Amino acid sequence: MALVAVGVLLAAVSLSGLFPLSFAQAVSRGDLATGERVYKQNCFVCHGMKGDGKGPTAESMVPRPQVFTNPSFMFRVTDEYMFYVVKYGKLPVLKREILDSNFESLTMPAFGHLFEDREIRELIKFVWAFTTGEPQSPEWREIFVQACATCHGEKGRGDGERAVGQPPPDRFVSEGQPPPADLTDPVLMARFPDDFLFALIKEGSLGVNYETTPAIGHAMTGYRTMLPFSQALSDEEIWSVIQYIRETFIKDP
Repeated sequence: MALVAVGVLLAAVSLSGLFPLSFAQAVSRGDLATGERVYKQNCFVCHGMKGDGKGPTAESMVPRPQVFTNPSFMFRVTDEYMFYVVKYGKLPVLKREILDSNFESLTMPAFGHLFEDREIRELIKFVWAFTTGEPQSPEWREIFVQACATCHGEKGRGDGERAVGQPPPDRFVSEGQPPPADLTDPVLMARFPDDFLFALIKEGSLGVNYETTPAIGHAMTGYRTMLPFSQALSDEEIWSVIQYIRETFIKDP
């Protein structure tokens, strides 16, 4: 199962103020050597040895595994979210079933009751234009602002009012986890084929966590949420793999 996103590690001294407090906790709790061992035993098969989301099973998965070398996304995810998803699995976290968690989970809601299928496909074209730079119709601009901008922002950067916590200059760590997608990020958007985006918009993120998704009429056999590793890894090992991913794939050389 795909390991989910983690936060970014940059130059620790000069940029330490940009990180959530839990960053220091993750480093203090984790052990780099242990994290390397855990990653190479459990995570590389999906996320690749280089953290680029190109592991041996990546091509069979929808959406593609998280790319740890994508700092524009990794920066926005807090340590607590990473920890709970690895330990308990992604679906219980999205459903807010983890009693001791202290963050709000923001899941993509369903919009099938608002849009017809053809309209969802038009919306997908509009969304892709954030990444490609193609023209966007004024009609769908108005619809996007009304239906989507609260989370994704009017410019599609994932910085809508529902998402933003206390933003450092040009970036932020969302108070809700996971953060809304930055639709302008080509590395992030490359993980999502149109069929997946269609099902996500129509059914919501909790509605497409199954092998077969009626919204697109065929099996999405590769789509799974992150499964729990609580039986395989200790808390210390989970913190360690978070530290390893940051140090190895995200830290600015």
